[in-house]
Amino acid sequence: MKLKLAIAAFLVLSVAALGYAYVRGFTSQFVQTCEKAIQERLMVPSTYQRIGLDDARRTITWDEFFAEPERTGSEAVRKGMIQAARRPPVQYIALIDYQAQDAVGAIIRERASCTFNSLDGSDAPTRTYWVKIDGEHNREWVARQPNAAILHQRLLKNL
Repeated sequence: MKLKLAIAAFLVLSVAALGYAYVRGFTSQFVQTCEKAIQERLMVPSTYQRIGLDDARRTITWDEFFAEPERTGSEAVRKGMIQAARRPPVQYIALIDYQAQDAVGAIIRERASCTFNSLDGSDAPTRTYWVKIDGEHNREWVARQPNAAILHQRLLKNL
């Protein structure tokens, strides 16, 4: 009887541990890249801690895909990309709640909206250059900051 109870308890704890690992440990490449991009914007990146995550994918139109400046090209290039694609483009979206310390050590809690437009849904970014946080790439965000030179050096490490 005690053996059966011990086995049942072990199974319950195992399932709970796997569930926790899935939620907290096994994050997609896209979410990992978004988290790196968020950390690049923080004064103390090492204090970053994710609190919550909602991520999704949605199909977008070709007009939405080509609306980004990085995707501009000749009409022939655009047509070639459309013809080569086997399905419509996809937008990855992640809403990440996090906390970190600011320059004076105070804890800040924020929510970042991270997006990436993918050609076919299989090309999740590995570099922060390609993702947008709250509607802008990090290089655009850095240009508006008073400490732009320091932040720009941090960005160059991830190119």
